[in-house]
Amino acid sequence: MKCGFFFMFVAIAFPAVAKTQVAEPAEAALSYEGERAMTISQDFLQKGKLDEALASAELAVRADPKLGVVHAQKAAVLDKMNRQKKAAQAYDKALKLSPRNGYVLNAVAINLCSRGKLADADALFVRAVKDVNYPIPQQALQNAGFCAFKAGNQMLAEQRFRSALIADPDSRQSLELMAEIKFSQSRFFDARAFMQRREALGPLNVPLLQLAQKIEKSAGDDRAAAKYQKELDILSQAQIQPPTGEGQKKP
Repeated sequence: MKCGFFFMFVAIAFPAVAKTQVAEPAEAALSYEGERAMTISQDFLQKGKLDEALASAELAVRADPKLGVVHAQKAAVLDKMNRQKKAAQAYDKALKLSPRNGYVLNAVAINLCSRGKLADADALFVRAVKDVNYPIPQQALQNAGFCAFKAGNQMLAEQRFRSALIADPDSRQSLELMAEIKFSQSRFFDARAFMQRREALGPLNVPLLQLAQKIEKSAGDDRAAAKYQKELDILSQAQIQPPTGEGQKKP
């Protein structure tokens, strides 16, 4: 049973520069020009200025054509521009140049997942985790969990989210999805435990409050269910309440 709250892939955050390599053969660092162009491209991409983001990504590619991260950045922009064929080509180039880079593997896996290629995506997410120089393996694990969840493979999703929570016990998204998975399995007390851990990290939004209310109702705790329903009612009233005082429009 899906409760409808939306879960996004963890945003791709490419490294500004890859200078510290330990167990694997060292990958060259971004040049000053490449690093600067990558940073500008990422900033434009976050602001939705796609043409500018692409222009900067292409500058990064010209500066460092043999580094996979710059091609992955270009691919991410092309993907946002709905230029999927070009994006796929850039992702393939990134993977060919940097087959062990966690950032690149995570980015390519997200793209494969969006194209419905769950098995291929999961394999790359796992490879990303194995990159000892990838400082945020929980990102790839969490994305792997969401990819499996999106494809309806709850067993794999649970496995990946549990691994993500070992790496980062305070991952809100992993806790939220684990609560939903356990609820759909009628494991209501397990679902409650994950939801309580999530609630301890900060306020719940409307979809999460709805899920929490259903969990408690199904677990037989009408008092707790009523508490969440009251919070939902308060939020609902706040949304329809007309502004007063200084915020009220004058006739």
